[in-house]
Amino acid sequence: MYQFDRNLFNPQQLEAVLHNEGPILVLAGAGSGKTRIIAHRIAYLIDYRNVDPASIVAVSFTNKAARELRQRVAQLIGDAKAKRSHLSTFHALGANILRTHIPRLGWKLPFAIIDTDDQLSIIRNVLKDLHLQGSTYDPQMLLGFISKVKTAHVAPLDLPGMRWKPQGRTLAKIFDHYQIVRKSMNAVDFDDMIALPTEIFETCEDVRQQYAKSWQYLLVDEYQDTNALQFRMLQLLCRERANLMVVGDDDQSIYAFRGADSSHILEFPKLFENVKVVSLEQNYRSTQVILDAANAVIARNTVRHPKKLWSQVREGEKIQSISCTTPEEEAGFVIEQIAQLKGVKNLSYRDFAILYRTNPQSRVIEEKLIESMLPYRIVGGSKFYEHAEIRDLIFYLRAAFSFHDELALRRIINTPRRGIAAAALGHLDEVSKSEKISFFEAVKAESQGTTLQPAARLKLTEFVNLLETYHRRFMAKSEPLATILDSYIKDIHYIEYIQSSSNSDENAQRRRENIDELVNALAAFERREGRDLFAFLQNVALEPPQKEEEENPDEITLMTLHSSKGLEFAYVFIVGCEENLLPHANSLNEPALSEERRLFYVGITRAKKHLTITYTQNRRKMYETIDITPSRFLSDIPESVIEKTDSSDSETAQKLRKEQEKIMEQRFAQMRALFN
Repeated sequence: MYQFDRNLFNPQQLEAVLHNEGPILVLAGAGSGKTRIIAHRIAYLIDYRNVDPASIVAVSFTNKAARELRQRVAQLIGDAKAKRSHLSTFHALGANILRTHIPRLGWKLPFAIIDTDDQLSIIRNVLKDLHLQGSTYDPQMLLGFISKVKTAHVAPLDLPGMRWKPQGRTLAKIFDHYQIVRKSMNAVDFDDMIALPTEIFETCEDVRQQYAKSWQYLLVDEYQDTNALQFRMLQLLCRERANLMVVGDDDQSIYAFRGADSSHILEFPKLFENVKVVSLEQNYRSTQVILDAANAVIARNTVRHPKKLWSQVREGEKIQSISCTTPEEEAGFVIEQIAQLKGVKNLSYRDFAILYRTNPQSRVIEEKLIESMLPYRIVGGSKFYEHAEIRDLIFYLRAAFSFHDELALRRIINTPRRGIAAAALGHLDEVSKSEKISFFEAVKAESQGTTLQPAARLKLTEFVNLLETYHRRFMAKSEPLATILDSYIKDIHYIEYIQSSSNSDENAQRRRENIDELVNALAAFERREGRDLFAFLQNVALEPPQKEEEENPDEITLMTLHSSKGLEFAYVFIVGCEENLLPHANSLNEPALSEERRLFYVGITRAKKHLTITYTQNRRKMYETIDITPSRFLSDIPESVIEKTDSSDSETAQKLRKEQEKIMEQRFAQMRALFN
């Protein structure tokens, strides 16, 4: 039983947790404990208000945030009740709706969930079908356009300015053809996870009412990041009973480039009736010095919900604003400061983060870290799922699960090579199109026909038998999933394939270790979620499996300001705080400039104890050196909380050097005493 204690909350937090019925907007400033409030709200509803756990839905935007919420709720009310509630991401929630209701839109069950590479493959085929190969239309750009249309929840030509663009109608035609091809393959992309459930709710009133009646309490984390499509989905679910709690901070709305629309949180009191607004302003992360700087910066944005962060930690070191001559000097200064602070204050490397506006800024910092032999990690590196061997095996699982998954079938039919010639594959394509049957049905028909050579028919027969055998084994659910996958890998001779195709023994060993890790991931998933291959494939699509890593490695963290949101570090360095970098050259006009200011605000509020901001006097651009102007945002910080100097004369640097000299003298004295 959840032990509710009023003393655990400040007055504003308590008001949010105890809210009765109706819509509520919780303006949760940085470091104000918003996840904790959502978790306690759920626990209070279930154990004190006797709300059925299955009628509570709480969604967030990242898998990490969803996991953290599930863990917190489970700690408060137990794992069984937590599992009955719907605590997930928007996309996972949508995928579960589709598992039951996608046939209402004319799709088949089971459907395939495709990733970015699959989408790019479809787009290239679309360009080929429309005779636009070799044109100026870049598949990656088209992928962004398609996502933009879907998340805006409009027709292609209804995007701002599209009707007047010379290529507008062609882009609309590409979008429509992509949708047709994707559906013919029974393939659902990432944006479809929300677009298709929303379409079901809009066109199937009985289904909408079913979910609206069942899901009586909706909670949304990071509400400022919602796009038009997600907002529409929430609207449809809240039509009868607006028990909607949204938690977010308009001052941290930094994802407009992904379709996030800050107007959803800014105008929430107008979009719903009788909205209660609660503002969480007490910060439990940073010193007041850091918060004074953050408050002053963000106050320059005129369109916002007014709020002022405060902390009980009144003391704190002044923010350092350091002028450096070049990026190399800037990187050297930051690395030297980290090394000195670690030694003098007995810190760990994990206490430090270096934040920057654009990824290329990390190069010179990396070089200095390598030169100094300091451990570091860059957030946003290559993912386990992107390795070719993992993708191959995921496609094998997809093909065994669903014979409708044409993309998967095409990838694996000759990987490893089966000796099925290009001419035979072309013939299969022709049969599929002319007979209006699926690619798998064409493979099966031709394996039993007389058109192809006997050797090709034999290979196709073996391929069909392989897939049907493993489909039966997976669907029977009588064996552990990992055991079946291990057998599958042996039957396709995949280990021999990577050994023969790798350019070194080390590379082959690394790929073998990745395969072992995938088998382990499947076993771990089954222990957590049960023997459900579709659920695993859905999880892979929404949250690709990662290699197990130390949870909190002792390394300096390098990341972009965008990636830093939601994290915190004792010591933060924001580098390159310069005009045309922060704010970025592409964002010097409103509303983009306000978002750049919010991005700087996010960076400031990542720091718990100390913040250092650096900028250079000149940078190399192409073949010339250009003079640099410090960011306009620096002038927003009150002089009372910031010390502005250059890299050699900073008060902190001098103090650190003196403390370091003192420590060295003590160590030498200890060594002399030992020798004596």
